[in-house]
Amino acid sequence: MTRRTLLPVCCLVACLLAAACSPKPPPTPQPTPRPVDTEAPKPTATQTLVPTATPLPSATPSPTPNPNINPLTGQGVADAGVLQHRPILVRYGHDLQSRPQSGLSSADMVYEELAEGNFVTRISGVFLSRVPEVAGPIRSTRLAVFEMLHQLDAALVDAGASDGVMWYLSHLSQYPQFRHVGYGGEYFFRSTDKVAPFNLYVRLPQVRQRLIADGSDTPVHVRNMVFADAAPQGTPATRIHVPYPGQAPVDYRYDAASRTYLRAVQGAPHGDALTGTQLAPDNVVVIYCEHKKTDIVEDKLGNTAIMVWWVGSGRAQVFRDGVMVDCQWLRPEAADQMRLVDGSGNDIALKPGQTWIEIVPLDYAITHNATAQ
Repeated sequence: MTRRTLLPVCCLVACLLAAACSPKPPPTPQPTPRPVDTEAPKPTATQTLVPTATPLPSATPSPTPNPNINPLTGQGVADAGVLQHRPILVRYGHDLQSRPQSGLSSADMVYEELAEGNFVTRISGVFLSRVPEVAGPIRSTRLAVFEMLHQLDAALVDAGASDGVMWYLSHLSQYPQFRHVGYGGEYFFRSTDKVAPFNLYVRLPQVRQRLIADGSDTPVHVRNMVFADAAPQGTPATRIHVPYPGQAPVDYRYDAASRTYLRAVQGAPHGDALTGTQLAPDNVVVIYCEHKKTDIVEDKLGNTAIMVWWVGSGRAQVFRDGVMVDCQWLRPEAADQMRLVDGSGNDIALKPGQTWIEIVPLDYAITHNATAQ
């Protein structure tokens, strides 16, 4: 199968159903391991909704990339061999009991999406140029992850999935999947510092070595991210509020000294347990996507999975260097990395460094200090 034949999760679902006729404080110690549980999930098929596609704006082609520049960060690499690896997408819990997580400050990119039940989010860290010794707590996959995999051609590290989502994952064998039950399970451990299910961690360098040994560590192929040192023209915006519900409201404060955005959750600094430092991305990107409920049951309360429609185009906001740029996200095909473009189809450049992508519903009101707080 070539990459251009890949489908977004909504299209994948439709096709499968048709075929079936249906600061720096002292660093927090690294987690202490204990054995993991071994009950395997039992996947079943289920139906999900398929929204209509959004018309695409015209867009100019992205420039030919520098082969020694990390396409996920826009930064040069000392060893070009780093780019001969495949990105690893790690699913993190973001419940109060999961924080602070380990390893997120090392990620090249981070995605955050709303989880079912409307009280918390889940986080996905993308690791290419730096691989922390430990990552976690590891939690389960949701439908939005499929779109990340399609864009990045990444390997996946998770704690499993609901039966319905696991069934769809079984049709994505082109992406190596590591979880504590099954392939690579020996690289996972339970920490004694937290309680289950918020205490599952993975030794990420061993995951990388397994990919290499198995011949599935293909070179990174992402070519659509655009970076530039010069700050763009935009609206001053040094404070950002993302109104995720429950345990997950997010705030960013621009720090002019470091030219980064200090991240806080529920009003408290959001840190990395491995480094003891506050998370501070160089860019914050908000993308507005249609969110649809499905009939895939995700928890004991009966909350159902959310499908994020993320192919076509939609509204976006780029925050970098203390300014905000209104733009559009553009992703014509499932195998394409998302681009950020202006009304004429010209790329909006990110600042070289780490980017957090906040995926929000269409009706969300993201406030910043040029708007009402």
